[in-house]
Amino acid sequence: MDASVTTPLLHGHADFDDAHGLPTPASYGQIQDHPAFLRACHSPWRCFPQNLLCWVRGGVVAYLTAVGAMVLDYKLRQESPYSNWRVVFDFSVVTFSLLLAYHAVVLGWTYTHLYYPHIEETRTGWEYWALRALSLPYDMASLRKQFYFTMFYTITTVFTFMNTVIYWFVTLEHDDKGTGEPPQPQPSGGSAMSYMIGDSLDYEWTRLEDSHKNGPHEPCKSSYPDDADQSNEPMLVTEIFGKGWFKAFVILNLFGITSIISLFEIFYLNSIKRPFAVGAHTLGVIFFAGLYLGWAAIGKLETGADAFYWLNEKEVGSREAVVASSIGFVILAPIMYAFMHGLVGMRENIARAAHTRRVAAAAAVAGQ
Repeated sequence: MDASVTTPLLHGHADFDDAHGLPTPASYGQIQDHPAFLRACHSPWRCFPQNLLCWVRGGVVAYLTAVGAMVLDYKLRQESPYSNWRVVFDFSVVTFSLLLAYHAVVLGWTYTHLYYPHIEETRTGWEYWALRALSLPYDMASLRKQFYFTMFYTITTVFTFMNTVIYWFVTLEHDDKGTGEPPQPQPSGGSAMSYMIGDSLDYEWTRLEDSHKNGPHEPCKSSYPDDADQSNEPMLVTEIFGKGWFKAFVILNLFGITSIISLFEIFYLNSIKRPFAVGAHTLGVIFFAGLYLGWAAIGKLETGADAFYWLNEKEVGSREAVVASSIGFVILAPIMYAFMHGLVGMRENIARAAHTRRVAAAAAVAGQ
């Protein structure tokens, strides 16, 4: 029999689980029906059985790992007068690392919960200890452990949303104004969206004007596969993607795709409910936002690089402006937590309504 059917969420609580081992939505007035650790391993939707969830989580971890290597390569190759250790204090890198760590941990939990639910009975030696390290915590009913985990999940998600908002609405606006150049006129027939993306991500798009390198009225050689040799392959790639596509790819992943993954996690990959200790979590995100500013200050002392332009007194004009910007950064944390809280509540309501419809349909069939 499939392990997703035989493995209940909690031993002795199999009667409360549906046929797919998914957590029952809190529609019976229950306060804490299942620990947050288990809810992280179960999707609220019947279309996401455990085996599919393992594959999806594995794909997310593999993607984040590959992108993480590209991000490090891009960050370390950037021309900078500062030490490469500046990357360790970069908010986007810190956020990306938290996101990767969260998904790696939950992937291990989901996999071992499905395929190795009783490792102490079947495994010994190093294999047991490896599976034990990947498995769910031993005392899952501990409220303290659950609080630590939900706080970690909350900080990861909130920082991801903050990273996206700060880049697209603050940093990018500053970079655009910092050039001191008027916007370039848009040729007739051009797409406004393509030029906006090109300007914001510093694309070095190949243009028709570049054809003068091949002589007047001479077509590009790489357009003809029969005449193209191996040396023309980079030119072909450049014509398809444009120069600077790697930078654009890294930026979109750091400041866009990460938030999309977090949204997908909230709505589809876990069934973690809103915590009852909302005040403690709110204070927690405020504390860790301030803690990051302290980390950024250490980075400034050690490497000389500022994590954000608004932490540089010369950039913003005064120390008071730096303090005000720092306060704004800290205030943004509970705002993003409220946004996350609302999204989780939305998912809970949708899942509860779907469960109610299934129960009503089953009762109608049984009554016939």
